[in-house]
This record gives sequence, structure tokens and C-alpha cells, in this order.
Amino acid sequence: MKQGIPLKSGIIYGPVNSRRLGRSLGLNLSPVRYKLCSFNCVYCQYGWTDVTTLDTAQCEKDFPTADDFASTLERVLVEQKNEGIDNITFSGNGESTLHPQFAELVDIAGALKNKYCPAARIGVLTNSSAATIEKVRKALGKLDFKIMKLDAGNIETFQEINRPCPQVDYQAILESLKSMPNVTLQTMFVDGAFQNIGQREIDSWVERVGEIKPIKAQIYSLHRPSAASALREVPAEKLKEIAGRVESATGVSVEVIVAAAPYRPHFSEPRQR
Repeated sequence: MKQGIPLKSGIIYGPVNSRRLGRSLGLNLSPVRYKLCSFNCVYCQYGWTDVTTLDTAQCEKDFPTADDFASTLERVLVEQKNEGIDNITFSGNGESTLHPQFAELVDIAGALKNKYCPAARIGVLTNSSAATIEKVRKALGKLDFKIMKLDAGNIETFQEINRPCPQVDYQAILESLKSMPNVTLQTMFVDGAFQNIGQREIDSWVERVGEIKPIKAQIYSLHRPSAASALREVPAEKLKEIAGRVESATGVSVEVIVAAAPYRPHFSEPRQR
């Protein structure tokens, strides 16, 4: 078993210069003493999940409070006002949307962004599991961008790769993704003891992308340590092959993210719907 990278130690991390998101500020809404998530993905850079759940009522005290979140974010935005921020992204140690006050924190972040860096965009990297909850889905709709996970086109692969808690409903996730406008799908492809690049796995994934109709898709493989040690990185050429196939079958533009720089096929600009 590989050891994951250390958990974020606070609410804010960065800013970092991201090739995809520009000068980007990260928002960590998850506990900092242990890893809490609705998934236990074999590839997670933070290692195996300590508490796997969709219901966080029993650990509510371990999340940052709305007041702490607001004061910390405001302080950092004031400090960074002259440098500028391009993107503010909910991400962090686990699944941001599990925070009991996620909807309220989206509103707080939006108000502070408008006050201190109105040109910045605010968004989320999410595993999509809580998009089935109406309050969360409405909050997601307020964001400028939504990068939402879909690593599997069928429930068997979903269980193998993402290892969700029992409360997570794969079919409900798919229906939520289909109903949400302006979604960017993000998929991690892995090989080895656990894999989602076999013919059946790719066939079903391409079919799901066609059903969801995202504005674009991002696909990538291992760039960092993973929870499971017996994983292999999928070569860039294989990712490009997958990108070409899904583009041809669905018309959805695809960005292949490799360690050095993103590979962009000759696809059209993302469409709005």
C-alpha cells in the first residue's frame, strides 16, 4: 500500500499557478485530522478514506464553521488583492459537498469573490455523489464551473474503482449529471490490479458521456501517489485514443491531461446548453 500525500492542514491552500485554472485558490471544507469522503477511490492521492459516508451528521464538529470559513477566505482575498486570483475552487482533502453547510458556504464565497476579485471564477471539483441532494444541486448551479467525476460507465466498475459508501446510488448520480447544465466531466483512467480501460469499461463510459452530454470532458491518469499500490499509469497515447473515440461517438470535446501539459485534440469549443 502506498502512503498518500499529507492532508491539507487548513481551509485555504494556494494560491498556486495551475496550467488549467490560472492563479488558483483552493478551498478545503473537509476535516484536517482524518480523511472523510463518500468514496474510497483506489487512486486517491490522499490514500485510503478513514470515514466513508454520505451522512456527516455524526462528525459535523470536525468541519470548519461558516464563520471560520468566511473570516479566513476574506483575509486571504484581501492579502491577494494586488496579485489577483483567476479561480477559486472548492476541493481539498475529501468531498467538499459533504460539508453540512455547503450551500451557505457557496453563497459566502460568492459574495467575497464579488467584493474582492469580481473577475475571478468560482467552481468545484466534486465526485458527484452529493449532486443527488436537491440543496447541494442548487448550490452547484450557482458556481461558474462544475468539474464532476465519472470514472465508470457501469456500476461494477464504479464499485471497483470508487468504492462508495452504501448510501451512494450510482444510477441517481447519472440522472443528476444528465439534468445539470454546463457540467465538465472528469475521469481518471487507471490500469493494473484495478482498471477501467478494458473494452467493456470504455464502451459503457462512452455511452454514459453521450447520455450526460457535458460541455466538455477531461481525462487523465496517475500523476501522484495512489491509495492502492498495484496501479499503473495509462499511457498518454491510450488516453488520446480514448479521447478520439468519445469525440467521434458523442461530439463532446475532450482534454487529455498529461503530466507535462494538457493535450487538446482538434475538437470544437465546449458548447453551452
